[in-house]
Amino acid sequence: MTRKSIIIFILFSASLIFAFYYLIKEKTHTYDLIIKEVNIIDAVNHQIKPNKTILVNSDTIVAILDDFPQGNISDNTKIIDGNGKYISSGFWNMHTHVCWKPNLNKKLFPILLSYGITGLRDMGGRLDILNQFKEDSKQNPSSLPTLFGAGPIIDGPNPIHKDFSVAATNKNIDKVLDSLYKNKVDFLKVYSLLPKTTLETIAKFSNEKNIPFAGHISEFTEPIEAVRLGQKSIEHFNGMDYLIKETDSTSLKSFTNALLKNKTWMCPTLVIYKRKIDIIEKKDLFKPLYDDLDVDLKSEWQYALNNSSKSKDNLSQLKEDYNAYKKLVKWFYKNDVNLLIGTDFAGMPFVYPGLGLHEEMQLFSDIGIDNNDILKMATYNPAVYFGKHKTHGTIEEGKKADFVLFNENPVDNINNTRSIFSVVKNGKQLVE
Repeated sequence: MTRKSIIIFILFSASLIFAFYYLIKEKTHTYDLIIKEVNIIDAVNHQIKPNKTILVNSDTIVAILDDFPQGNISDNTKIIDGNGKYISSGFWNMHTHVCWKPNLNKKLFPILLSYGITGLRDMGGRLDILNQFKEDSKQNPSSLPTLFGAGPIIDGPNPIHKDFSVAATNKNIDKVLDSLYKNKVDFLKVYSLLPKTTLETIAKFSNEKNIPFAGHISEFTEPIEAVRLGQKSIEHFNGMDYLIKETDSTSLKSFTNALLKNKTWMCPTLVIYKRKIDIIEKKDLFKPLYDDLDVDLKSEWQYALNNSSKSKDNLSQLKEDYNAYKKLVKWFYKNDVNLLIGTDFAGMPFVYPGLGLHEEMQLFSDIGIDNNDILKMATYNPAVYFGKHKTHGTIEEGKKADFVLFNENPVDNINNTRSIFSVVKNGKQLVE
């Protein structure tokens, strides 16, 4: 073989080696997370998409495939075997109170995530704690729930909860609103003792600054008036007793039409009305999770239990109200009112963090609401509420990777939301 032939042979061999190297390199796929052969719950369209493989890079779904990707997978890729499992977007608790004690998030937030809750709407607390918790969540998006909050409650001159409320009057309301807006609260929380004129000022400010207001119906305002002023969501059933006497009354129909016209959301928190009865009857209050709770919270719960005998005379009325509220929720559902899932954790004794959300979903199922729609209320509806539905709320390419995986199908039985196999937040597996 001549020298020229040897050089040609060497160059040819080198080219083959480089070509083979780049071929292998092109077929080696790098993903941060793969969930294979999992059944995707599409609650919005009432579908199960069977045996799909979800590919995640960073915090985003990059592809959903019928089969496992071809080629080599990087050794750094986390692979979750979803065979026989079910997956949905992460849950949101849309009525909770977590911003009342510094560092509470370090112990509480992991509990919430373990129950599949990847997002929170805090309905009133200390502004400094809210801002700190929000900053912590932004800095650690893969290990803490996403948090939206109102800061202090805006109530009347003699607020019900003085520790974390602002006493609003017609004289100071402009300064109060400007301060909250400058501190970048996500919405304004209105409460039960606001004078109507003050609520009207809040509504005007809300419209001008494009910041929502939500919360209780004031004792000084008719529910339909609050809706017409633009209140984004109504919490609980305060001020609605006149609506529950007959579920086909003219007043209820008018109120429902106003909700639909103004796109107002309802967050019923049925679990709190059930718990009021449970506390008086001292029934099924202490769960294993109790030992893990904050000491101050347990003290408040114990105080409520010790004084529950004072409410015994109201037990029959509480039961009557609870049954009426369940009928009202069913009415709203049948009439296409937008519903949210919330629990009033830390606002109502013995409503547990995490677990309470699953109880609320069970109560919705018990009154005949379709399980797909309940899952939609806990996942997609919050995304729509916050204007985040293009990036959150469903499992689709391009959306954020916040997931809950179940051993059993919650569409068959909503109680299966408790059969959690794994939780993924921002593309990172937290619970396994």
